[in-house]
Amino acid sequence: MIQSNTDIKQINRKNVLSYIYTQRSATQKSIKDTLQLSRSTIVQILKEFEDQKLILRGEVLESTGGRPATSLRFNPNSKIAIGIELLAEHYEIIALNLYGETIKFEKFISPYENTESYYTLVCKSAQLLIASVTNDPDRILGVGIVLQGLISTDGTQITYGKILDCTGLRIESFSHHLPYPCLFFHDAEAATADEMWQSSQLNNAIYIHIRSNMSGSIIVNRESLVGTELKSGVFEHMTIVPGGKPCYCGNRGCLDAYCSTNALFNKEETLESFFQMLRTGDINIKKRWLEYLHYLALAINNLHMFMDCPVILGGTIAKYLQGSDIKLLHQFVQNNTAFPTEREFIKVTCCPDSPISRGAALHFIKQYLRSLLGNNVTF
Repeated sequence: MIQSNTDIKQINRKNVLSYIYTQRSATQKSIKDTLQLSRSTIVQILKEFEDQKLILRGEVLESTGGRPATSLRFNPNSKIAIGIELLAEHYEIIALNLYGETIKFEKFISPYENTESYYTLVCKSAQLLIASVTNDPDRILGVGIVLQGLISTDGTQITYGKILDCTGLRIESFSHHLPYPCLFFHDAEAATADEMWQSSQLNNAIYIHIRSNMSGSIIVNRESLVGTELKSGVFEHMTIVPGGKPCYCGNRGCLDAYCSTNALFNKEETLESFFQMLRTGDINIKKRWLEYLHYLALAINNLHMFMDCPVILGGTIAKYLQGSDIKLLHQFVQNNTAFPTEREFIKVTCCPDSPISRGAALHFIKQYLRSLLGNNVTF
């Protein structure tokens, strides 16, 4: 297929910007040597990017015999994305630049309410945070809002929000106050997006997000698998004990009823106190932990039978997990599976301390970068 001059120009622009983005800093010479473009083409492209504030001129480098070169830097703060997570007792807001780096993060103690006054409060907090990082609203790519609930395919409505009692909530409750693109995201979907951003070699995986209530996501070709109504599925509600413990969904024996952190410790305990007692050898705590791992292994084995790929454990429990816990899980899976393997496929998330709100903001960053860079960079 013969490419037009316009097509070639667009390809050259994307190649130059992709090179500067991935290298973070470059020179005209390094661009010319790598991409084999003429100096006049490079100068013209760089001028366009400078006018758009996508690249910045940096320091003058030491001369190696000719005119000193000037470094060229990608400007990660040319655009900013916002992520918000709404939780039962508080909400969190984060601003990210185009490298996914945190510009600002704030946590607000305010119990969730399904009221317009609450959503107005959250949006006011978001506007104040935005104003503290930029006075140019055109720099804001969008606002992603994370909830524990099922989201419509277009990201505009909560179709099932029993944990926060917000079923039917529409994105207009936020977009009326925030003059930016706004979308809802399932908490595991957002956590998965962050995992992919920080794990460049991971292509397919089963992500199990374990906190007060469980959720999960199936990753295929570095994207959350999108279903018809249940997005990436709700395997936290698959039955592992027929007629077992009651689950908040109304059924009995769901994985969530056995393997959420709510199911792990008593009301007077916290994750920190539970694991502190576990590591110091408390016999009763160890017994409960082994029972917990047994049920989690049942679920992992079932999921791994469905899709032979890495299983990633994330959520608030992740930072407390040790290598010995993962070895036990592998052992329990081996004891129950029809197809034993020596391969260790269960892993802990690479970003156990990252706010989930990051993943919602990353959606807009990836979308924008793909429009600039095409498929030259993997996200």
